[in-house]
Amino acid sequence: MAGDMNNKPTTDMIETTDPCDDAVEKGLDESVIDPTEDKRLVRRIDFRVLPWICITYALSLIDRTNIAAARIVGMEADLNLTGNQFNVALLVFFITYLVTEIPSNIVIKAVGTQSYLTVLIASWGAIAMCFGFFEGGFNPACIYLISCWYKRYEVQQRLAIWFVFGSVVSGFTDVISYGLSLMEGQRGLRGWSWVFIIPGAITVAVAIPIFFFVAEFPEKAKWLTAEERVMIQRRLAGDQGEDVEGKGTMKSFLEAALDWKVYVISLMLMLPTATTYALSFFSPSILASFGFSVTLSQVLTTPPYIFGAFVSILTGIMADRVRLRSPFIIGYSILHMAGLAMISWGGSQGARYTSMFLAIAGSNCAIPSALAFLANNVVGTHKRQFAVPIQTIFGGIGGIIGSLMFREADYPGLG
Repeated sequence: MAGDMNNKPTTDMIETTDPCDDAVEKGLDESVIDPTEDKRLVRRIDFRVLPWICITYALSLIDRTNIAAARIVGMEADLNLTGNQFNVALLVFFITYLVTEIPSNIVIKAVGTQSYLTVLIASWGAIAMCFGFFEGGFNPACIYLISCWYKRYEVQQRLAIWFVFGSVVSGFTDVISYGLSLMEGQRGLRGWSWVFIIPGAITVAVAIPIFFFVAEFPEKAKWLTAEERVMIQRRLAGDQGEDVEGKGTMKSFLEAALDWKVYVISLMLMLPTATTYALSFFSPSILASFGFSVTLSQVLTTPPYIFGAFVSILTGIMADRVRLRSPFIIGYSILHMAGLAMISWGGSQGARYTSMFLAIAGSNCAIPSALAFLANNVVGTHKRQFAVPIQTIFGGIGGIIGSLMFREADYPGLG
C-alpha cells in the first residue's frame, strides 16, 4: 500500500524517503541504465546545463546590484536623491520584476530556452530602465530548467552552484565598480555612469553565445543522442511524476496556485531573499558606517560572499545526500537573523564585520535549500512550471522588503 500511495501526488511535505519511495524513484532508471553510464550522463548534463546559466545569473546580479557601488561614488549626490528616495528607486525594479515571472515560464516552454534567454539577457543589458521587466523571467526560467534535468535529490547541489556562482561573482561587484568609477571624465561621463555602461555591454555580448550553447529542455536537446534522450526520460519518469513533454495547461496552473505547500515553501524563501538583497544593495554603505573608508568598504564586501559560497555548496551536497531540506532551512535562517542582529548590536568594528559573514552565509544557504524543497514537493514538470515562478514571486517580495530594510537613518553609527 505504501508503494501505491507514493505513486500519487501527496499533500504531505516530502523530506526523506523510505525503501518504497526509493523503489518508485529507481523503477524506471537504475534497473535499466548502467550506474557508470548514468554518472557519465549526469556529468555531461552538468557541463552543458550549468555553466551558461551560472555566468548569466552572475551578470544579472551585477547589473542589478552595482547601483549600491554607484551610490557611494557620486550617483546619489549627482541625482539629488535625498532621504529614502534611493530605496524607492530600488522598489521600482521589483514591481516590474514580479509581474513577468509566471508568464515567463509559459513562454520559455513554448519557444525554448535558446531564443528566450538570448532575448531576455540582451534586453536587460541594453535597456537599463527595463531591468526588472526583462530580468523578472530569468530566475524562474533557470530554476525550472534545472529541475527538469535532474532528479529530486540531485537538485540542491546544482541550485547551490548556480546561486553561489552568481553571488560570489557579484560579491566582486563593488571592487569592479570602484575600478570603473576611476574612469571619471572619460567621454564626458561621470565615473558612476561607467559602473552601468561596461557591465551592460558585457551582458549584451554574452547573450550572443547563449543562443548557441545554452541547454534546451531534455526533450528538445539536440546535443544528446537519441539513446541519451531515452536514458534521461527513463531516469526522470519515476521521479517527475508525469511525461516531461508537452506544455503546462490551466489545470496545471490551478494545481500549483491552489497547493498550500507552494505558499508555505515560498515563505521559506522570502525571508533569506530579503536579507540577500538588502546586503547586496547596502553592504558598501553599511561597511562605511562601521568606520571603514569608501575604498576599503568596496573591497571588504567580497570575503563574506566567498565564505558563503563554500558553505552553500557543502550544504547542497550534504542535503542531497541525507535527503533533508527543512533542518538546513531552519538552521541557516536562524544564522542569518543572528547576523542581522549583530550588524546593529555587535559592538566592535570586527564583530560587526563578522556579522556580515553570518548573515550572507546563512541567507546564501537557505535560498537553494528552499528552492530544492519546492522542487521536491511538486509532482510533475507541468505543475512545477507554474509553482516555481510563484515561489520566485515571493522571492521578489523579499527583494522589496530588502530594498526598504536599511534606511539611511538606521545605519549603525549614523542617524
